[in-house]
Amino acid sequence: MIKHNLVIFSQNVRKKKILTDTILETQKNQTDIILIQEPLYFLIRHVPSNSNPNGDPLYRMASHPKWTLFIQNDLSQDNFPYVATYINKRLAKLRFSLRLNIANHRDINIMAFHNQQDVNFIINIYSDSNQSALHALCDNIANLGKTVLMTGDFNIRDSDWDPNYHHYLIHTEDLITIADSLSLELSPPVNPGPTRFTNNPNDSNSVLDLVFFALDNRGFGNHTLFPELHKPSDHVPLLITVGIIKVNINTIIQSIRKDSDEEKDFVSSIINNIKDLNTSNITNRESLLNTTHLLAQAYENTWTTFSKPRRITKHSKEWWNQQCSDSFNAYCQHGNLED
Repeated sequence: MIKHNLVIFSQNVRKKKILTDTILETQKNQTDIILIQEPLYFLIRHVPSNSNPNGDPLYRMASHPKWTLFIQNDLSQDNFPYVATYINKRLAKLRFSLRLNIANHRDINIMAFHNQQDVNFIINIYSDSNQSALHALCDNIANLGKTVLMTGDFNIRDSDWDPNYHHYLIHTEDLITIADSLSLELSPPVNPGPTRFTNNPNDSNSVLDLVFFALDNRGFGNHTLFPELHKPSDHVPLLITVGIIKVNINTIIQSIRKDSDEEKDFVSSIINNIKDLNTSNITNRESLLNTTHLLAQAYENTWTTFSKPRRITKHSKEWWNQQCSDSFNAYCQHGNLED
């Protein structure tokens, strides 16, 4: 069994560009994915326009040469996105994509990536006071496949995860229903504490930033809060580790090439072993078992002597038949080695 970890940094930056720039630079060699809520969009310049004599404003978000940015739209002034996802370019082989066909909403990034034969999903959410992101996600939940992580700023206080809050909100039921539908469960941080600090002395700090892992990721996923790094935002950054489990299928076999000199020597040696085997003393069951054991040992030693280790590749077709194809397709579908 092989376990590969994705390391993910998540924070609501409260539209602080300097904070976003700092995260992109400091995390370029440390993490694989950066999930941002409430990113800053800023005006670069005005571009020529057929309808506006002053030109149309052109906006952009923070960028970095080591990261690929995914956002919901083209930063039109009427619909700025509230989530942004940065994928480290060293993960190009996982073929990340933003699945707008599943949920085209400014508060949701549904990221798909390829893990061998499977397509997995990571969901980055900012949910406003109306919980419009949760409603949009609920409407499209049937189109989602295996989701390994859902996280972000949910803006929901509830006694289930916030010890300083002693009430139950109706939005909690919507969130838990979505999580259950995606086979996700709420994960407590390694170091529990508030994820948002308030400047109002009459308010208490709160837990708004949550992490949901896939049920089959128990023991392979965790997250840690870093309250000392939250400024200038009022939200605490989260460092999340997601385990991607792969089955290690042995692709090295011992074999003897057909019609090779090794095959001729192997057959000749087996024939000689059979000729040299003394069968005159087989008088009972015990002596028969001893003789067959000697013969089996001779076969094993001869195979070890003349066979060589060879790697199975896509060009190794001499042994592949329809039964192999059926078994392989069954394994890809169910992920069960018994298939």
